[in-house]
Amino acid sequence: MTEYSLEFSEKLTEAAQFVVDDGLDSLDAKRTALYLSQLSCEISLKALLERAGVPVAKIKARWHNLSELLQDLCACKVEEQIGNELRWIPATSIRAQTVDERFMNTVGSILEAEAQGASKYPNEVRYGYSLNQYPPELWLKTAKTIIVLARKRWDSIRA
Repeated sequence: MTEYSLEFSEKLTEAAQFVVDDGLDSLDAKRTALYLSQLSCEISLKALLERAGVPVAKIKARWHNLSELLQDLCACKVEEQIGNELRWIPATSIRAQTVDERFMNTVGSILEAEAQGASKYPNEVRYGYSLNQYPPELWLKTAKTIIVLARKRWDSIRA
């Protein structure tokens, strides 16, 4: 049995989608959708790292740091068809995956938002009077994008 579950991550996005669909008129609604989406990103990244063969102790040592989890994932390799042959290449393509064409947001720019002054996940997202973060809808799209990428790479990733 694995420690981290992609199915759990999917359920988190479903719950976040419910909150978004219900309306983001209050700070609590925004905070809830944002937190669920970021938690989904965290669990998806951890599940993919575990699948790649990264020791669970190393994954746990990253706590909730989305930027460091992304960094660890980019250090993994994925199997890719290049010309007529399959090759193992760095998994850095996840960083550049576009989440929203309108603003050219990428998975990397969103997961590394704290370096630009965004509220720190999870504590500053769960607590306090203000929230400085990308919109919850964009985080939800990011969580869904990571799940799609994880499913695509599930059988072709290694540490």
